Amino acid sequence: MRCIVSELEVLTARQMAEADRLTVAAGISEFRLMERAGSAVADVCLACLADTEKGRTVVLCGPGNNGGDGFVAARLLRGAGHDVAVAAVASLEHMRGEALLAAQAWDGPVESLDDVDLAGAGLVVDALF
Repeated sequence: MRCIVSELEVLTARQMAEADRLTVAAGISEFRLMERAGSAVADVCLACLADTEKGRTVVLCGPGNNGGDGFVAARLLRGAGHDVAVAAVASLEHMRGEALLAAQAWDGPVESLDDVDLAGAGLVVDALF
């Protein structure tokens, strides 16, 4: 099964950083942005998984805000009844700010990227960098 999301505008890393900066300056917290981003990822995952057997979803998380988005998505997918595994580049001790808060809200185990088994995963979410 291949899920394709179309008609998306793609921003460069610089443009996205500027959009985030302007949004925070307008009064939206970084954590709320992370929650919304993770929720959007979870929504796309749910749409992609809707017509298939659920299978296991593996979320690969980096140490920064993208990783935080991944932890949010993983939490929401698990809450929707999916079997979710999280693998992270760094231990929680190396995470900071909102990404750490998102990681702490995840109530499941966190595997090392070196140990994660992608075999049999129905979906892999790249929230590394």
